[in-house]
Amino acid sequence: MDAFAAIFARASTRSFRPEPVPRSALERLLAAAVRAPNHKLTEPWRFAVLTGESLRRYAEIRRSHRARRFEDPDAPEAAKAIAKTYREHLETPAFIVVMCAVSDDPVRREEDYAATMMATATLLVAATAEGLGTYLRTGGIMEEPALHDLVGLPAGHRVVGIVSLGYPDAPEAPKRRTDAAVKTTWLE
Repeated sequence: MDAFAAIFARASTRSFRPEPVPRSALERLLAAAVRAPNHKLTEPWRFAVLTGESLRRYAEIRRSHRARRFEDPDAPEAAKAIAKTYREHLETPAFIVVMCAVSDDPVRREEDYAATMMATATLLVAATAEGLGTYLRTGGIMEEPALHDLVGLPAGHRVVGIVSLGYPDAPEAPKRRTDAAVKTTWLE
């Protein structure tokens, strides 16, 4: 699949088939990710790939994190939502935790964050080209100390995204986007 086809076909995938993603495929995606542009070649990104036991531990962290969002986690609806979060994470073949260096210099900090997110976008498109589905998550889980311990978050880094990865259970149609012409001003 060429780059344009992969970009236009990419969609967030929430449900995956159970077969594992070969390590060679994961390595290929990460090799593509690190080709992202980055100012002064700082290469601010780090990745942790979760499979096997680390994936199960991450599912437990997500379950605990989700439970804290409810006033009464034992209430039937809350328990159902918590169980669903845990099940969905256990049923995901792999996760890639994306980390970024945090500079004291505010300009470099922004440049490094942008570069890390470009690496993430490159990874998502490469996964689509390989027939894999992805789902990028952000939010409060990125601040979770248990997650930091699990991935061995290096000093001076932060988690900026978590990519769910696997073979899609069913094809996902890309979500509608506003036409680029509506968001573009041409200056001559």
